[in-house]
Amino acid sequence: MSRAVAELRQIPFGYLIGAPLKAAIEAQALAAKTTIEFIEKVGFVPADAQQDPLFVDETQDANTGKVRNVTFEYKKVDENGAEKDVSLTVPILSIVPIPYVRLDEITIDFTAKLTDTISNVVKTNFKLDNTIGGTYKAWWSPISLDFRTSMSYQASRQTASRYVREYAMKIHARAVQDDMPAGLERVLDILEQTIKEKPK
Repeated sequence: MSRAVAELRQIPFGYLIGAPLKAAIEAQALAAKTTIEFIEKVGFVPADAQQDPLFVDETQDANTGKVRNVTFEYKKVDENGAEKDVSLTVPILSIVPIPYVRLDEITIDFTAKLTDTISNVVKTNFKLDNTIGGTYKAWWSPISLDFRTSMSYQASRQTASRYVREYAMKIHARAVQDDMPAGLERVLDILEQTIKEKPK
């Protein structure tokens, strides 16, 4: 088994994939809690400003208090052509967008590049040198010969190992504005029916 395959088996893919998914679920829960806090703080007037009306008692139903309204004052011409001052009272939740953020898509890209290179270099050097020489002094003297041989052999080996590891992880999350729950949509319809105009 190569070193690259062994190292790929040691990568915690369960954590690499599970951790972003867990974070996405926690983000979704945080978004839902933010929506609850927005409705509570913006849409209702609590009986006690120091208490959280939705979670004061985990075993009891929530009592959010009175609906928070906003009143507009303006001039209007009646059926007789006379101008008069009127006021319009509107529940705030019916005129402001309620945040409903939903994680629509999560893409996890993981790239691993493992390069394992081993190179062997063998160098050899062989050298042979022969030298022959001869001398004589006179025709009656013996001939003297000189024969010399030299040989050399050199070998060298070089081993180089190169191991490169590159990891890249990209996470893409796409959030969209989700549809309003049916229950809240019905509540807003009821609140819209309470909008009324009256003379100042």
